[in-house]
Amino acid sequence: MKKLKLIQIIGISLILLLGINNLSHAAPIQVDVKFLYYRNGEDNYKTLKEGSALYRKKDFIKIIFTPSQHAYVYIFSKSSSGNISQIFPMPVFKGKVVNNLNPVLPSRDYYIPKKDKAFSLAGVAGKETLYFIVSKHIDVELESQYGEILYARAIKEPASEVIASRAFEEELLSRDITDIVYDPISEKQGQQPAPAYKIISETGKQFIVMRDRLLSCDGCVSRVTYELR
Repeated sequence: MKKLKLIQIIGISLILLLGINNLSHAAPIQVDVKFLYYRNGEDNYKTLKEGSALYRKKDFIKIIFTPSQHAYVYIFSKSSSGNISQIFPMPVFKGKVVNNLNPVLPSRDYYIPKKDKAFSLAGVAGKETLYFIVSKHIDVELESQYGEILYARAIKEPASEVIASRAFEEELLSRDITDIVYDPISEKQGQQPAPAYKIISETGKQFIVMRDRLLSCDGCVSRVTYELR
């Protein structure tokens, strides 16, 4: 009888433990975020959305995010030629220290690549994708697979890099997908102003853009694909 009760207690404990782990995995990581692009000759940044059309040597991309808790953020760019690059974390941009590092801190605004800088667009015409991943812990699998891409690139083995890149993207696409949506809390605030980001362009112009919100589960992926022309 005592043995049976012990087995029952152990069984219940395992069920509770698994349940807690599953809840932890599914619990959302709240992040305010904005994918933006700026076009030379126009007066403001615009929201970069799925299917947006951007132009080489004319448009510039910037990403801003604000986590609600300590987390690990990974942002990757897949170019129209298939090259995958990590743009967060990124300690240095164009030779200047930017210290965009993990883990990210709650309530801190992160400007990618930098508050007064943006990514220029070049390369061949085609579809390009940005991947945004949030995790409560270091994403060992993702870091390891991206390391294989860098290794193949360093030893100049294009075939190996293609294989590593495909495996990396398959890993991303196998994960749950989450969308970026307009901040629902802002809509309920009535007369209160919605949260906004202040941006400084490379020419010194200042802009204000409304935040969007990402309710992401641990390790989920948000992606935006745009057309580069």
